[in-house]
Amino acid sequence: MRAQGTRIHGLLLAAMLLAGLPAAAAEIQQVQVQSGPTGTRAEIQLDAPGPYRLLHLQAPERLAVDFSASRLARGLRLSGPAGSVRGVRSGQPQPGTVRIVFDLAASARPLPPRLEQGTDGARLVIEWPGDGPAPAAAETAPATAPAAPRAPDPIAVLAAGLPAASASAPDPAPRPAPERAAGEVAAIAAGTPAPAAVSVPAPAASARTATAAEAGDGPSPPVPTAPLPAGTRPLVIAIDAGHGGQDPGARGPNGTREKDVTLAIARELARQVNATPGMRAFLTREDDYFIPLEQRARKASAHKADIFISIHADAAENRGARGSSVYILSTRGASSQRARWLADKENAADVIGGGRVRVADSTLTSVLLDLTQSGNMKASEDAAGHVLGGLRRVGNVHKHEIERANFAVLRTSDKMPAMLVETAFISNPEEEKRLADPAFQRLLAGAILDGVDRYFTRQPPPGTLYALRARAREQGGYASAAGGSP
Repeated sequence: MRAQGTRIHGLLLAAMLLAGLPAAAAEIQQVQVQSGPTGTRAEIQLDAPGPYRLLHLQAPERLAVDFSASRLARGLRLSGPAGSVRGVRSGQPQPGTVRIVFDLAASARPLPPRLEQGTDGARLVIEWPGDGPAPAAAETAPATAPAAPRAPDPIAVLAAGLPAASASAPDPAPRPAPERAAGEVAAIAAGTPAPAAVSVPAPAASARTATAAEAGDGPSPPVPTAPLPAGTRPLVIAIDAGHGGQDPGARGPNGTREKDVTLAIARELARQVNATPGMRAFLTREDDYFIPLEQRARKASAHKADIFISIHADAAENRGARGSSVYILSTRGASSQRARWLADKENAADVIGGGRVRVADSTLTSVLLDLTQSGNMKASEDAAGHVLGGLRRVGNVHKHEIERANFAVLRTSDKMPAMLVETAFISNPEEEKRLADPAFQRLLAGAILDGVDRYFTRQPPPGTLYALRARAREQGGYASAAGGSP
């Protein structure tokens, strides 16, 4: 009888399993919601990956996520409201299924969600793009800091014929000579204070920025800019900090991680962009998390970016290799063996991050990819040339010509210029130390911004402040205000 009872128990257990009852349910361990300049981001942490389903609900606006074969962790506290999310709730629409509900402030569709696999389990990431709350300079600046100089009205700037740099700088200075900029690079490398005069060719450089650069005390606070004239829009500069999360990128001899360096430089570049009249920065990632390569350009497109710049730090077996390089997309082969190797290495980021990079694996796919990219190839080449020129003017160039290769992160469907900037060699012990130095990060960001500023000054998109300046120059406003020909 005892053996028969054991057998019946086993049959019942097998029947339960066949009926679809889970033996071990996945556990939802954390739900976080954060808001920033790029929009609202929700992360649902699970101890293991599992199936999920999204439901868009209306009246009121909600996004529900159903996790089958799952349970809530004991004592789980849901995140509070942030950005587009007014609140977060949990429920159980049916046995064995957990529902996480995001109450939304307005009708907003998220970007395609992604499930990221990590060493501590899995994470479902949902993002609602948007401008987010306006940054408050007074809140981020130290309490004892003096008030920032009031920026002049953009119309007055146009009437006076001043360059873009003047709108946020109280004492505009001419662009530095290459020798002077190279001297600052040498000073930074030697660990000595930067010269008193600003030699970083950043349109956003101000007296306040110069003081922070001289002190070497980390990133400067944001500089407020004047409002744009009616009927104009800002240029959107998409800045992509390479790698992130479970993908650390290259490592320096002393352990510096590429993902940390690229984020620091991207944040500094965004600060300088936002301090430049007529420009606004968009960061594809604002913290240490992984984003698949194809999602990066897609996020930039969703924010209507005018240019896409992916920031990286180079690495080579030769520890003496140094300097910056600029790459653009090529669908017809790489410009050099190193460019091909670098593209293969960067494209492997999706494999490290748990995904799989898409490659042109057929003639038809290659032709379609070539057709979609043909519209922005020339624009990318022009913009990259100006950025390379900016880096050259600060004496920090490894490759003196633009390189080309099939970088997955540069494949965009929009006709916006896109480039990948290798800022310096993290594999070089000296440059590894520089890359971690806020003063050197400011120098690199300023050089990149100088190139972007020159490119859009020569090719301003319609409806922007840069186009308004160009029209004023064409109508002779610059010459009459400056007292001579431009």
